[in-house]
Amino acid sequence: MRNVTRHSLMLIASFFVTAGLNYAFGVTLSWFFLPDQFGVLGVAQSLLLLTALVVGSGFAWTAAHDLAAEGPTARTRRRFRAAWTANVLLGLLLAAGLEGAYLLGMLPLGPSYRLIVPLVGLTTVLLAARAVINGAARGLYRFGPVALNLAGEVVVKVIVGLALVALGGGVTGVMVGFALGTALALAHSLWIVRPARLWRGAGWFDRQAVVATAPLFLGMLGPALMLNLDILGLKLLAPAGQGDAMAGLYQAAVILARTPVFVAQSLTLVLFSYVAGSRAGEKAGTTSRYREAAVRAWARLLLPAGLVLVLAPQTALTLLFPAHYRAAAPALRLAAVGGLLLALVTLLNGLFQAAGDRRRPALAAGLAIIAQVTVLVGLVPRWGTPGAALSLLVAGTVALVVLAPAILHRSAFPMRRLAIVPLVEGALPLLGLVLPLLLLPGGGRGAALAKLALAGLSYLTLLLLLRLRPAGRPHRPGVHPLVRLLQALVG
Repeated sequence: MRNVTRHSLMLIASFFVTAGLNYAFGVTLSWFFLPDQFGVLGVAQSLLLLTALVVGSGFAWTAAHDLAAEGPTARTRRRFRAAWTANVLLGLLLAAGLEGAYLLGMLPLGPSYRLIVPLVGLTTVLLAARAVINGAARGLYRFGPVALNLAGEVVVKVIVGLALVALGGGVTGVMVGFALGTALALAHSLWIVRPARLWRGAGWFDRQAVVATAPLFLGMLGPALMLNLDILGLKLLAPAGQGDAMAGLYQAAVILARTPVFVAQSLTLVLFSYVAGSRAGEKAGTTSRYREAAVRAWARLLLPAGLVLVLAPQTALTLLFPAHYRAAAPALRLAAVGGLLLALVTLLNGLFQAAGDRRRPALAAGLAIIAQVTVLVGLVPRWGTPGAALSLLVAGTVALVVLAPAILHRSAFPMRRLAIVPLVEGALPLLGLVLPLLLLPGGGRGAALAKLALAGLSYLTLLLLLRLRPAGRPHRPGVHPLVRLLQALVG
């Protein structure tokens, strides 16, 4: 049990390490690049994120679910090999389709992307090969090595990318860093799963594994796809000649607005395997407590972070970006609300999928994407970056509305445990966060740092003083260490 808790802590800590590196990387590059170049980088990253999400949203989760529920057996090994083969083929198809669309003019990105598009394709294939292997590692509860794998990839990407940019490599140098980091991470992933002997045995195709992946794929891909359609839609639908500049400003906004979603994705990586395992072991009560912990994590960790961006967007931009990116403040305010909603949707989708409910997340994702594309087409040509940000908010709202009936159903989520008293107690720390953001004046970077630090300190102090999870509360036997870990993180 201690090992499970330690590995869970490592994976969550890995997110904060990689997030910090990614944000520092993005902010540093904003000082190297003008808005047009930063816009090219934003579009390139969104293309890569989009293809990475496609190859990481289906077969990887099938492998994780199978191995978490049944362990390494002849059947699960065969299904793993089938999932890996199918995912690599999917990656190759995406890479070829992307390059073909660019060369034929169907993806009108311009000559700046001549080397970038092939590098995105290469990295996509490497990510496809690695995704299913990492999914298997999560299903085997190898969270410690997976945490190291995720962090190591980002370290290589940052070091190589910054070195090549400093040597004049531009955006192409950044993308070379992505490809090299992924290649080294793939080699490490193969080493992680070697004791399970997943490559041994007969058969490299399993029709049931492919069929079972379809609804899982759409449900898992949905929130991540919504997170990237906004900047791609802005690039493609903006008035002629303004796409890269608008995307550059918007990139500064979404670097911050995506933060809650990335934290939610990290938590989902852990929770998915344990929910699948508890369901296979018919531990319904434990599964319910995982769901409660996820909702509390959103309310007490992600909601405060998002509120900072909603209430003080210019302060956040002033602290981290050059002065000309402050124009993205209105877009950041809208995108931050959308990011908060999508963070909750991401957590709920993962829990529903692990528990075997595949239809509801798929329906929510499909309707939300349709709504987002409609908003992008209707508003980006007239409103620019606020229109793109509003599409994110609309997508999150639609997805959450579809999921709401199951969330409120007593058998799905014990909402009575999150009822009046906890909500009132939780509102007081939020008030301590909000007041400094609204009352303190803005200014330069020093004032921005002081304002955000005071708001965060007020929130954490009130949260601890109110002791929302009293230490004297009787211990409930049978509660998984991960549940206790998440409960500690959320108060």
